[in-house]
Amino acid sequence: MKGSRILALALAVMMVMALVPAMAEEEPVKISVASYMFGPIDNERDVITPLVEQQLKEKHGINVDIEVVYIEQANYAEILNTRLAGGTAPDVFLAQSATTLNTYYDQGLIKSWDEEFFKENAPDVYAFVMGGAAYGDLAGDVEAWKKASLKDGKMVVIPSFKPDGSMPYKTLIYRGDWLDKLGVTEETLPKTVDEFVALMGRFTKEDPDGNGADDTYGCSLTAMKALFGSYGLATGFTGSESYWVVRDGQVVSSDVAPEAKEVIATLAAMYADGLIDPEFVAGKESVEGSYWAISHGMVNGLYGVSANASIDHYRLKEVMGDDGGRCAQEYWAVNGPDSTFVYGPWPAGPNGDYGWQVGNPVAVSESAVYNADMSDEKLALIFKILNAFATDDELYMTAFAGIEGTHYEKQENGTIKRLMGNEELNAVGVWGVRSLYGNDRAFSQLAYDMAFYKDPSIANRLNWFKKDQYNSYIQNAVTETLPSADLFAELNTIRDEAWVAMIRGERSLDTWDEYVQSWLAAGGQTLTDEANAWYAAKN
Repeated sequence: MKGSRILALALAVMMVMALVPAMAEEEPVKISVASYMFGPIDNERDVITPLVEQQLKEKHGINVDIEVVYIEQANYAEILNTRLAGGTAPDVFLAQSATTLNTYYDQGLIKSWDEEFFKENAPDVYAFVMGGAAYGDLAGDVEAWKKASLKDGKMVVIPSFKPDGSMPYKTLIYRGDWLDKLGVTEETLPKTVDEFVALMGRFTKEDPDGNGADDTYGCSLTAMKALFGSYGLATGFTGSESYWVVRDGQVVSSDVAPEAKEVIATLAAMYADGLIDPEFVAGKESVEGSYWAISHGMVNGLYGVSANASIDHYRLKEVMGDDGGRCAQEYWAVNGPDSTFVYGPWPAGPNGDYGWQVGNPVAVSESAVYNADMSDEKLALIFKILNAFATDDELYMTAFAGIEGTHYEKQENGTIKRLMGNEELNAVGVWGVRSLYGNDRAFSQLAYDMAFYKDPSIANRLNWFKKDQYNSYIQNAVTETLPSADLFAELNTIRDEAWVAMIRGERSLDTWDEYVQSWLAAGGQTLTDEANAWYAAKN
């Protein structure tokens, strides 16, 4: 009897011991993610994704096999839509825009979940957002974050939530050599619309490049768009949605505001006088296949000013102790290492308005959404991973920066210096899982310090935007996607075709009222009514 008990106990022990390795060797959960990336990942050189998987497993008990899916940003929507239609879309992909998010939701392509489900599986992320982010300075935007995350009462996206979302980022960038040739100093740069138009005339007619040929223009599209800010407007011309503005208590689109006609009249006169690049619609600003922020016309001496890029794109070398901003590097490569450019103020209009559009702390463009085909269990696991990144600085640094000494160096100011270019970093896995830790950063104080509060490039921008007429301030009066937002596609086409024709003199400005009526009839009135209803409910 005693021997039988010993035998039974031995068998039980053997069975338990046999189960231990079986449990340890449990298959990892496969998760595919298509984040915002600068270049393709090289699976043979990817050292970061395996490290992330190892740290998740050893430190957080999360056993996953992560597949980083590269989708080129220029064709992201097209490629992803093909994969969605074919049932081969990744588990995690980008919302891309509020309009696209609505489309995905309406077509049943993305998952939704209760707020409590998110709070349960990502408690630290939830607390971070509800507390107003890293230092509580976004407390007034918490409700906006909640609203942006919801569709029909359920969450469908984790919006970004960051102070730099509402920080001014652009200014006019002038060619320094042209200003020197014409005797224009930083103190005498244009500060009114009339002064700006006059300088564009000098850029065009006074041979600023000194080659003796009549081959220069004042500006092209982005600097033209800056003039709308002189009248308190922010336009999407060409191709994008314009901002809503408030006039006499009513919400009006910048596309049909009375002041827009004044801007078009100014631009038409400039065009007729030869001050604007004739190819301003498909001209030499962003050139397909090159870095999007480079204004090739300005860099290569076709015209003298652009607003295509931010101050940080034209960051000087001494700010970060590196090679300078991406566009600055291009400018120096073309014009010589000693060539200069100048940050210029926004020209003010008759009522003192000026500036470029700015956003708000809440956005969904780079936010992740989750394939409707995945199980609730997998979604819960993904949220646990999001939470792990928010609480584990070592894990976040691995995914965000790579291996210290190989991919980055720590700086005394609390930021890092990357030791490779963006494409090379992507190739070895850095940023590959960014849609699993948030947007461009995790929901943690460390991540926010590095990306904003302790970043010298941010301080450089903020110092410039303390100056009068550099502090652009135009915000959208409507911060939520309207129910009939799909109508914008046709409305943008109507606006662009009419404005281009008016600027070129192919259509009389006397037809402005006809243009407005056609815009309203094509859905503009519907959207205006929705915008005013939303604004009235909010206020």
